Amino acid sequence: MSDQRANSIRSDPGRRPGAALRGLVLLVLAWLAGAAFAAPVVADPDAGIALRGEWRPTRDAAAVQGFDPARLKAFGRPPGGVTVLLYPRDGAWPEGLWVLSVESAAFQRIALDAPGLPLRRSTMLDAGDGRPAFGRIAFDVPRLPPDGAPLRVHVDASDTVPSPMYFVLRDAAAQSRVEAGWLAFATACLVTMLATAVIALFFGLRLRDPAFGWYAAYVTTYALIQATQSGYIVRPLGWDAMAATLPAWGRAVTTLSILSAVLFLDRFAGLGQRLPRLRRVLHGYCALMLVLVTLGYVPGLQAAMRALINPVLILGAPLVLGTAIAAVLRGSRYAAIFLLGWLPLLGVTVLGSLQLYGIAPDWTWSDDAALAVGAFEAIVLSLGLAERAASVRRQRDQARVLAGVDPLTGLLNRRAWREALEACLREPDAAGLSVLYLDLDHFKRVNDRLGHAGGDRVLQLFADVLRHALRADDVIGRYGGEEFVVGLVGGDAQAVAERIRRGLHARSREADMPLTVSIGVTAWRTGEGIDELLRRADAALYAAKHGGRDRVVAG
Repeated sequence: MSDQRANSIRSDPGRRPGAALRGLVLLVLAWLAGAAFAAPVVADPDAGIALRGEWRPTRDAAAVQGFDPARLKAFGRPPGGVTVLLYPRDGAWPEGLWVLSVESAAFQRIALDAPGLPLRRSTMLDAGDGRPAFGRIAFDVPRLPPDGAPLRVHVDASDTVPSPMYFVLRDAAAQSRVEAGWLAFATACLVTMLATAVIALFFGLRLRDPAFGWYAAYVTTYALIQATQSGYIVRPLGWDAMAATLPAWGRAVTTLSILSAVLFLDRFAGLGQRLPRLRRVLHGYCALMLVLVTLGYVPGLQAAMRALINPVLILGAPLVLGTAIAAVLRGSRYAAIFLLGWLPLLGVTVLGSLQLYGIAPDWTWSDDAALAVGAFEAIVLSLGLAERAASVRRQRDQARVLAGVDPLTGLLNRRAWREALEACLREPDAAGLSVLYLDLDHFKRVNDRLGHAGGDRVLQLFADVLRHALRADDVIGRYGGEEFVVGLVGGDAQAVAERIRRGLHARSREADMPLTVSIGVTAWRTGEGIDELLRRADAALYAAKHGGRDRVVAG
């Protein structure tokens, strides 16, 4: 009943809700982090033929350098691009049908010059004459070069970032297995992100909470970025028009993703209450990005704005990180949840950027890790939103309960008690309902002798007597002053009233003066309203008072 819920709130005011859900978040974090970093996300069923490689600027045939094709390598942007020469490590090319897979090539233009075949060019977003693959650029090689001759690959990064890549020569069956495995993995990650975004958007509209909307925007834009960088929007989605217009919308989507992350953190972690000054800095940063991106579409300003916006975008990560840490130090557990979900993504992003400079060349599955931690972050933050929504719901329920509770005794107040009794009258077993109307005798003498503080302690003592004498589903309330009311469903009402009267006698010594109570008891009659029922109970109480007090009278 309502009084019991109120008492539980009063008895544990420092209770921190959501411990079970926070534990679940930590378990999910530990499990996903182990799964993401213990081994490559997508394992090759076949590592392919062992290769050795050389590369040189296409316009400088003398500047040849060796490299390991199985490790990540960025070739820079020399004029005219780079020529990569691939040789079998054991000196002899095998027979059969093979596929050359260029992994992590991003948006660089790749061309394969194979013997007896026309020159074929491809990028992650434009299969060209290459084999339509998933998350990679792949070329069928039906005939390998003669022994001692290389496979020639031309790499052109003149209009994009020279991302580190590696090369694998697999047989066609092994390549198909790799592509199918990656497609299943990438689909699962992207669907996870989009599903959590749709659910958050639904609840955001229902709850009218902007945090859910910014989360949905953040996760959706990040999923779009990953789908684009991996080539998923072309294969399998077939959104060639989006790929063709990437320069027009790519930077805007990246900016929107960062803006959404910042504004989500703002709402989610409650920065307005904990860090108002830092919050204004974040909002200023968001406004600056919007201005730069908008000006970037103005003819004549595009080059300058693009040069400016990249450093501003890079500044976003440390700014968000510092703000989240500061919010955690100010006591925001939601900022801590944000960090738990976002830090793995930040780590993968930073390490992937460092690979441009030759760091961690053996971490060949960094692109897949970006998809995995994106899904991981979506799950963690959605659990955090669920915890936040549940906390708001608990606070609202507690406020509703406390609004109906007498602050001195912890019992229902007049309004809440009447509402509870009216609910009882609508129940099928209302025929067994009785009401007790109770009034402490000579309460003015109690106040005169013990003072008002002592009188308050007596009222609290009597409330405790009622709780011990009654059942959990009985409706107990303080009607005003020293008057109390009880709704009983079933049982012998007069016997219960006598138990209350005797219980108060037994506790009188705690007040250091005799305490008695007069009680009027009445049973509900079919069709009778609550006012008539209370009027008869009050009349019975009046009779008990005029009959000498300290007694129970039925009316």
